[in-house]
Amino acid sequence: MDRTIIVSGGDAVYYPLIDELRRSIVAASPDPAPAFGVIDGGLTADQAAALIGVGAHVARVPDDPDFPAAVFRRNANVAVNLGKPWLDRMFPGFDTILWLDADTWVQDFAAVRLVHGAAQRGALSVVQGGGRYWERQIDIRWLFGGIGGLGQVRSFFFKNGRHAGLPLAVLRDLGTRSLLNAGVFGLRADAPHWVAMRRWQRRILDRGGKPFSSDQVAMGLAVYQDGLPVELLPDGCNYIRPWRIDLASGKLVEWFYPYPPVGIVHLAGQKEIRFDPTATAEVTDLDGGHHALSLRFGHFHRMVEALRPMPATATNPPAAATV
Repeated sequence: MDRTIIVSGGDAVYYPLIDELRRSIVAASPDPAPAFGVIDGGLTADQAAALIGVGAHVARVPDDPDFPAAVFRRNANVAVNLGKPWLDRMFPGFDTILWLDADTWVQDFAAVRLVHGAAQRGALSVVQGGGRYWERQIDIRWLFGGIGGLGQVRSFFFKNGRHAGLPLAVLRDLGTRSLLNAGVFGLRADAPHWVAMRRWQRRILDRGGKPFSSDQVAMGLAVYQDGLPVELLPDGCNYIRPWRIDLASGKLVEWFYPYPPVGIVHLAGQKEIRFDPTATAEVTDLDGGHHALSLRFGHFHRMVEALRPMPATATNPPAAATV
């Protein structure tokens, strides 16, 4: 992974999360950590300088005539979403680019290796929405009480594709496809997906599509419409919920058996926790007990240490078995 970069990004409010992500990568990596890059979506000068001071590559949105600069000027908060299809241009000189949203952190570096390894096949490596953690794969709004089976598909792709004015034939195909979660993904720098995603992003924005979702819709179109290769990763490479902990190891694990360790924790939907490290979520242990824990890197570990079983010592022997 010598010529690999892990990239994230955000504004001044997201800076603590970006730095926690960087520190989690360093802590989890058994070898020297890969290079770390950041899209400057509104960092303060001091924050950018602090990241550069620890070796991060900090880049602003590209000065490229094809970049949707007008959209960015109207709403600088979408710098990250606009920038994802441009990572190969923003961070040149690397063979592989791995993206992790600012509200993620790495618990088990094996997940990073999976994202990287799948990308080496020339495919988009990504976790799909759905699977065993989604009770409903597609949301449907039933019309006239559902008489005659009439309903309206309410999937992410259908809703956002309709806002972007995509043709009905594309909407019908894309609307029932599994979401590709752009919060964590990997691509080789020479993969054709970058050009395809930029082309689709331009089309989406030109037709009034939402900038905030343009990256994820463009990614889906590059795979499902253009037929570019994809490698679907295990849920633990971009784990969102529900939350379970193995107190013996002190690690978050997946909810369902065999409870493998979560590789990359994603705080999507955890707005309070993202902006308040003292906020907590209910986390269930393997015995069914419930604990109020922060899910932020560092804060989580400090709280878990207080819960972990004390190891047996000469002065604290294990309890005698009863007959």
